[in-house]
Amino acid sequence: MRRNLRNSILAGLTVLTSTTLALALAGPAASQPGKEAPIAAPSAEFTLSSFNVLGSSHTPPGGKYADGPTRVKWAIQLLNTHNVDVAGLQELQYDQLTTFVQVTNGAWGVYPGFHLRKRDTENSIAWRRNHWTLLYATTITIPYFDGIPRPMPVVLLRNKASGLASYFANFHNPANTALHPNQDAYRQQATTIEIALANDKVKSGIPLFITGDMNDRAPYFCRMTGEAPRMKAARGGTNSNGVCDAQKPRAVDWIFGRRATAFTNYIEDRGALVAQTSDHPMIVSDVLVDGAKFPRALLAPTP
Repeated sequence: MRRNLRNSILAGLTVLTSTTLALALAGPAASQPGKEAPIAAPSAEFTLSSFNVLGSSHTPPGGKYADGPTRVKWAIQLLNTHNVDVAGLQELQYDQLTTFVQVTNGAWGVYPGFHLRKRDTENSIAWRRNHWTLLYATTITIPYFDGIPRPMPVVLLRNKASGLASYFANFHNPANTALHPNQDAYRQQATTIEIALANDKVKSGIPLFITGDMNDRAPYFCRMTGEAPRMKAARGGTNSNGVCDAQKPRAVDWIFGRRATAFTNYIEDRGALVAQTSDHPMIVSDVLVDGAKFPRALLAPTP
């Protein structure tokens, strides 16, 4: 499924004309002499992941974990094992990103990667260059530990095979720790900003996917799906008429997307290699974006 994109007639297209778009959305129709037959709207199928790779600063020598660069090599193995196309990575510190780029030899685009301050590599979005084209990249600022502002990435990527564009955003909200206790208020402020992003992107008509270590379980799900009602979680759960059922999530790691997209084969990988790599599970889901439901995604310009 993850590599068999439907509608091969549109494979390789990056821009569709308005005439082609009209035909694509016309649906089945009887052929008429002298008129071009309608074309089915394309679909994009890909695999999305959220993974806190555990920053190097958390694994000093002598502990139970290997050093950060060694562990990021294992993270790459996991990305390949799960055939991940796009990944939201948290705690990808500078030395780990350096190793990631060296080992993958340019096969992945990364943002912000090395584009901002050294510490801002930690929350990056990565995508396979042979499957995706970067159209636009920016950051939005959330309050991190003790309210200190940190930029978090938002990118617009076009799927090369289908021509469909999607937004991807990746976040790491502050946790309550011994060094930084009582972060609840800042975490709530960050969640409010993330919900606002979700509601704003609905207006674009282009799919949005949010990944991240939210350091919250049911409360984050209930706020996101309640206050941004066109969003859903890849792992499932319901929120209707003021009644929220997050289905007892074990992890604080999440993948969200627009309700009109489809999530399948969701897993929380807690296997041996993941346990050696990080103290978080690796979250993975297959995704289907139907171009008939997102016609603007076919003609998405650079913002």
